[in-house]
Amino acid sequence: MGPPVLRIWRLLAIPLRIIGPALGAACALLAPGPVSAQDTEAAFRDHPFLLFDEADSRTADVSLGDLDGDGDLDVAAANGRHWPQQDWLFLNAGDGRLLEAVPLGEVRSTSYTIRLGDLDADGDLDAVVVRDTLPALVYFNDGKARFTLHSAVPDSAIPSRSASLLDLDGDGVLDLVVAARRGVDPVHYGLGGGAFAQPVGLPDEGFGSTGLAPADLDGDGDTDLVLGRRDGAASVVFVNQGGRAFEPRPLAGSKGDHRKAVTDDFDGDGRPDIVLVSTKGPHKLYLQKSDGSFGSPRLFGEGGAGIQSIAAADLDGDGDIDLVAGVDGANLVLRNAGDGRFAAEELPGDPADTYGVAVGDMNGDGLPDIVFANSDAPNAILLGVAPAGD
Repeated sequence: MGPPVLRIWRLLAIPLRIIGPALGAACALLAPGPVSAQDTEAAFRDHPFLLFDEADSRTADVSLGDLDGDGDLDVAAANGRHWPQQDWLFLNAGDGRLLEAVPLGEVRSTSYTIRLGDLDADGDLDAVVVRDTLPALVYFNDGKARFTLHSAVPDSAIPSRSASLLDLDGDGVLDLVVAARRGVDPVHYGLGGGAFAQPVGLPDEGFGSTGLAPADLDGDGDTDLVLGRRDGAASVVFVNQGGRAFEPRPLAGSKGDHRKAVTDDFDGDGRPDIVLVSTKGPHKLYLQKSDGSFGSPRLFGEGGAGIQSIAAADLDGDGDIDLVAGVDGANLVLRNAGDGRFAAEELPGDPADTYGVAVGDMNGDGLPDIVFANSDAPNAILLGVAPAGD
């Protein structure tokens, strides 16, 4: 790939690229001129104005939230992975274009993810930056996307790969759980006011965790955890027993190289299911049984592309949950037939090394859009396109 300026010029010289089933397009987004016959089959569109961050940024993850209080979704980009780089907050102009960027923190470091939540109870979104081999950092937001460093999370300098910020113990305070590449996966229970306690390890020997998916899997009102693991380790469901106790339940047939996990109801039976994805394939769907257990996985993507990141959403408005997959190459939509069987379609945009995926309505039109975190390439937004007549 050439220098960024040359790459942008090349993109400007070609039409918007599109992909999807016969949904139709109501208009040509971000570009003048009539809608072509090809455009009537669009589901998502890319455009050079929707690229953001530098081409040499090693972005590991993106998180979406209204950071400046103007009612639209902004983007927090965690940059670096194993190398020190600057984290950025990209502010949405309201139409999905990120026209302003604010640095998060004064020091470049090895960030893997940024998790957003109201840590100081003032009504806006604060941030926890989780880093590789360095302590996680807590930043307070003044409500206008001006963040100040508050504190470091105690004893959090571990090889972190993912995290979630959520209330695990039901006390109304956000807790931080981290997927550790080596060693036991820690939980830092929130103390209020942006402070966190010393880590408490999840109850197994734990190694190779890179994916983390929280969900109420058993319907008892609290949040359980799914850890996707590499290095030949079994991925594990940690069932929340209440009182800060968790029961580990390894997933059958899950030993291998599973980088990420996601949960949702993929077969429409009202029970949450689990997807594990691998950089080598195949990928695994665990359908929850009526007794709450997970049996042997259903395989998909045999012989296809390895997947590095995954998100779940109803991308085509048909009422079932699809997947969007970030790969090292052309990214994919995995469209659900309604029963948890997926058909892969390539998404528009230049192939990239995609480490993170997020889905949200970036331009306020009520349709899901996709945000990709790319390493050594600009990050990208794909805008959803409405069916004809909408």
